[in-house]
Amino acid sequence: MTFLKEIKLKNFRNFSNEKLLISESLTQIIWNNWKWKTNILEAIALLTWNDFLWINFNHLINKNEDIFFIQANIDWINFSISFDKIKNKKTYFIWDKKTTKNKFNEKTIKSVVFDPQFMNLMYFSPSNRRDYIDSLLSNTFPGYNKLIIMYKNTLKNRNKILKNIWIWKSNIDEIYFWNNEFIKQAIEIYKYRFFLNKYIINNIVSYKDFFLWKIDKINFKYITNIDINNIENNLKDYLENNLNKDILLWTTRIWPHIDDFDITIDNISIKDFSSRWEMKSILIWLKLIELKFLEENTKQKPILLIDDLYSEIDDKHKELLLKYIEKYQTITTSIIPISSEYWNIINI
Repeated sequence: MTFLKEIKLKNFRNFSNEKLLISESLTQIIWNNWKWKTNILEAIALLTWNDFLWINFNHLINKNEDIFFIQANIDWINFSISFDKIKNKKTYFIWDKKTTKNKFNEKTIKSVVFDPQFMNLMYFSPSNRRDYIDSLLSNTFPGYNKLIIMYKNTLKNRNKILKNIWIWKSNIDEIYFWNNEFIKQAIEIYKYRFFLNKYIINNIVSYKDFFLWKIDKINFKYITNIDINNIENNLKDYLENNLNKDILLWTTRIWPHIDDFDITIDNISIKDFSSRWEMKSILIWLKLIELKFLEENTKQKPILLIDDLYSEIDDKHKELLLKYIEKYQTITTSIIPISSEYWNIINI
């Protein structure tokens, strides 16, 4: 089993120069300033290639500094990231040697983040839920992140050609190259997303004890206009039949970049009826499935990063969550210790 053993922070957030030793089982970071505790988890998330926190690198540098440096010792292998604000340049290292971000992603340990922000996911915009799906898939399959970047570039170029056709700067024939690229990349994205969708649906019952009230039917629903059994023809038909509308609006109006998902209980969206307490238990359930998905598809146990989540949930859910996470290396933050018996406590 792979473990995070040590983390070093230099000019990162409020840290000038800090080193923390991490337990191989359960570590709790205690600090009366909640934001400073969160900063440590942000650094670990970056070093484990978990980008769901949507962190802007420019906001991570200590005041009056131009460069930050963070390093994780994972089974005594050094994984490091530096960022130069002046040059706007990220640099990745393995064993103190420069490497590509894709190689870094492939080699580093993975993580799953439980944080209060995630408890609002269903109230956020569809783009945030797409980001969650894409972050999980990128964290699990290194090639997916590259695919998403290519798709966004193709979408941008297609929309640019649509505009130029409208203003008579481009010939309509120029759109067909980007149509073919769009179809090819969208098909691959849907293969990943539908694979994840099927996995979540098949594993819903695995954590049914997490719901402390009667549920007859819970379902995860990926929302799209695509026919899962006829993806390529759907894409081709749309691009052919809606070209004039796309030209008029200068935009590609449907497919992966506007999809969404919902969670329903007894066929009703949880956004429409669930209490705050019920919403939290459902989203923690989703995180537990994420944990299992990541572990099964990467063949390694991820690190769990829990940011003050215990203040958000009741005692029964704390007990259930501890039951599931005790076999993983877990790093959590809190103002007050949860239990000195089972946790390695770091007071900062």
